[in-house]
Amino acid sequence: MYEILHHTADVRLHVTASSLEALFEEALRGLIDVMGARRAPLPVGAHGVRPESVELDSLNVTALLVDFLNEALVRAVTRRVLYTGASFASLGETHLQATLTSVPAESFDEDVKAVTYHEAEVRRDGERWTTMLVLDI
Repeated sequence: MYEILHHTADVRLHVTASSLEALFEEALRGLIDVMGARRAPLPVGAHGVRPESVELDSLNVTALLVDFLNEALVRAVTRRVLYTGASFASLGETHLQATLTSVPAESFDEDVKAVTYHEAEVRRDGERWTTMLVLDI
C-alpha cells in the first residue's frame, strides 16, 4: 500500500508492505503513479512487454531503495516506458538483482526530477516494512 502526499515543490510517498521485496515493488508502483505515466497504444498483435535487468549496490537498504527508484525513473523517462512490475532474483541490505517489466509510455503528466534521500528511512515495524520517500518535482 502507498499513499501520495502532494506539496508545491515535492511529493511525499508513504509506502508500507508486508516484505522488503513488496516495499520495493510498491514504491516503484507509487513512483509510476505520481509520474502519471500513460500506456501507449500498441499495434495489433504486439504485446509490448519488455524485461530489463537491474543490478545495484548501495551503502544500506534505504540507499538501495532510493537508488533503485532513481534508476527506474531515469530509464522510464529516457526510454519512454511505464514500469508494470519488478521481480527480484536477489534483494538484500546492500545489493539487488531485479528484472523490471515495462510497456511503451505515451506520456508522463508529472516531471519527477529525482527520488531524494531526504526523510528516507526503510524500517521494519513488527510484520510491516515502511518508508517515506520525497520526490523532487
